[in-house]
Amino acid sequence: MLFLEPGMEHDGLIIMSIAQKVTGMNGTTSLYLDLIRLLTAITVFLVHANYGRFTGGLPIICNLKFLGNDGVMAFFVLSGFVIAYITDRKEIRIADYAISRFSRLYSVVIPAIILTIILDYIGSMIDYGLYDGWWFQSDNPIWRITSNILFIHELWFSSVRLFSNGPFWSLGYEFWYYAIFGSFFYFYGKKRYMISIALASVAGPKIILLFPVWLLGVMTYQIVKSVVIQESFGWVLYLGSIVGYILFQKFDVPHFLLDWSTVHLNSVFSWSTLKWSYATPFLNCYAIGMLVAVHFIGFFAVAHRFAKLFGAVGSVIHHLAGATFSIYLFHYPLLQFITALTGDVSNPPLKNAIIVFGTLGVAYALSTVTEMKKAEVKKMILASYETIRRFGRKVPE
Repeated sequence: MLFLEPGMEHDGLIIMSIAQKVTGMNGTTSLYLDLIRLLTAITVFLVHANYGRFTGGLPIICNLKFLGNDGVMAFFVLSGFVIAYITDRKEIRIADYAISRFSRLYSVVIPAIILTIILDYIGSMIDYGLYDGWWFQSDNPIWRITSNILFIHELWFSSVRLFSNGPFWSLGYEFWYYAIFGSFFYFYGKKRYMISIALASVAGPKIILLFPVWLLGVMTYQIVKSVVIQESFGWVLYLGSIVGYILFQKFDVPHFLLDWSTVHLNSVFSWSTLKWSYATPFLNCYAIGMLVAVHFIGFFAVAHRFAKLFGAVGSVIHHLAGATFSIYLFHYPLLQFITALTGDVSNPPLKNAIIVFGTLGVAYALSTVTEMKKAEVKKMILASYETIRRFGRKVPE
């Protein structure tokens, strides 16, 4: 989701420092990446809000269902980009890297799990029919909670849904990308390859299948760090990626790629085994990832042209972008719950407005005490780490 990285500082400020230190530009690039992150989170939310059991269909999003999975792929590219930066410029020790990742994740993951449990329980009591479908899975609740807390819910060919919270699946991918990339970056020699391969083996083929999309973000950082792109070519990349995406959808390429995968890879790469990596489908993910990477590279070359446009609303964009991870992880159980609460509202436009704006409003409010407070979570994790280190030194060999 982008959602999705560093520790003590606000994500937007970190991306701003990328723009300044890597490209020499002002905060325009930071604002643009934050804006993309925010719009992507809202788009994923709207795609889900469009479902029949919630709003019956939103006119502005009815024909744009494909944007949901494409948005997650944009998050993956952004995530790889930011991780590449912080490992290169900010977090020197693997301990710093691990603490930042856990604080970033758990500042929202734990509240999201608690929220999902509470809302699903109350919501199903209010309107059980709304939860009576594949989208709500409640058997073996202890395992569902435990596997999602430990980010093992998508290992190999399993997919353990967190009750109604479907979007949680992507964290079962991102966590392992952090681990694999971190082990490869911080270790050296044979140990680097042994640990990375071991972690990839634990994650399994389903997760690794989408790893190239995440690595496109790493590649993007390396390019903008080391290659000077002329402005004219930057416009070609920036605008060309937008046109390319429009044509990609216009000619229904995603369905062609899905059909090709189904015919040539047969049941081995079916929904029953690869789950989200097949439903997207994965070939489509690669194409979207490349378009997003090209788009970002192009913008780095032309960002100065947008300085005045973004300058006036910079603080607002940065602030709202700080809620993207919360919007992504909180919105689905909130949609279920608020829809159950508004079951007796007879005016469809009013009901839909309550569902849409109520969900966004509550998700944002929760972000102010979760995601935007991740610095406090990092302090607690860091204190625990230092305590364990001191204890370890006292233990005799």
